[in-house]
Amino acid sequence: MAKVKRLLLILLLLISAMGIVFASLKIYETSNQYKVSASKYGELEEHYQKENRSLSHINEDYVGWIHMEGVDVDYPVVLGEDNDFYLTHNFYREEDFAGAIFMDYRQSGNKQLDKNTIIYGHNMKNGSMFGNLSQFLDSEFYEKNSFIQLDYLEETYTWEIFAAYETTRTDWLQIDFQNTEEFIHYVEDAKESSVITPTIEVNEEAHVLTLATCTSRNDEERVVIHAKLVEKEV
Repeated sequence: MAKVKRLLLILLLLISAMGIVFASLKIYETSNQYKVSASKYGELEEHYQKENRSLSHINEDYVGWIHMEGVDVDYPVVLGEDNDFYLTHNFYREEDFAGAIFMDYRQSGNKQLDKNTIIYGHNMKNGSMFGNLSQFLDSEFYEKNSFIQLDYLEETYTWEIFAAYETTRTDWLQIDFQNTEEFIHYVEDAKESSVITPTIEVNEEAHVLTLATCTSRNDEERVVIHAKLVEKEV
């Protein structure tokens, strides 16, 4: 009986040891994936700075570059044929769990901006991609970091954030509007949902930029940020 107990104890110890080894390997693998992904996007930033804002020779889906102070957002933006491919592929079109920062495939992709331009990115645990977007839910942080720069099709656009919230709804996904009243309703609904309360006027002439990522709690819940176009530089 004692021999059986000893064997069971040894077996349990072996199973525990195997579990620790497996967990350690998994942590190492994930950590390495983060490093590889960060390295690739670091290379792209160097290309972007050196090559006069042109990365289309690397990926024909390239449409611009997004920069946001305070949240380490400095990434190329792509526009694909659907909203699935760049969830699992990086800017080089390689399989990558970090994916890419991408526009909603319904966007026109023309120099004439849509009334609402939507951009997605993963909520990465290390804060990369759109992993820090939830910081804009804090009013104090927002007051110091309220602007977004988007270089889009060789023109620079500056946007000021006017709403930020978490939601499981999908009405924020609207890009085109049938009339002025529908657009104003969209804007007012965004403001009512917002946990920050900036006093920014968004009238019927405005263009909106919407950023979205998953929350860390729920795959169906999104952090959504809305910003108004305030400046355009050619």
